[in-house]
Amino acid sequence: MKKFILILFIALVPLLYVHNQNYIGLHKDELIQVMRTTQRNFKLNTDAINSKYRYLKYEDRINEQTMLFFLSEDDFCTYVRLMCDYMNLNNVIDSLNKKYTRTNQYTWTYKDGENLFNVNLEKGEWFFTVNINKE
Repeated sequence: MKKFILILFIALVPLLYVHNQNYIGLHKDELIQVMRTTQRNFKLNTDAINSKYRYLKYEDRINEQTMLFFLSEDDFCTYVRLMCDYMNLNNVIDSLNKKYTRTNQYTWTYKDGENLFNVNLEKGEWFFTVNINKE
């Protein structure tokens, strides 16, 4: 019975993260599992190595989007960055408007439990970036 409950828990945990998509606070191993089961269009890229930052880098199959999960010294996610091609701008803004509370043109907030999170969209020359961090 314990084995069944453990298997059920492991199967259901990723579904919880699909709903609220709050990756901040997850351990590196949990992030990998959640991304593998919920974001099948993203693949882990282990080619890039940066000795200054600890992170996981995911890219979509057609290289229009890149997700970076910045990790603490003990491998917990502290910050999320999504970089996208401008062809995705309207869809991303629509999605952010549906999920979060808009505070100005390119800023949103949301609460998860007792924690408040900031979502910031920054336009760059070649792509735009969505940054998510805990307040």
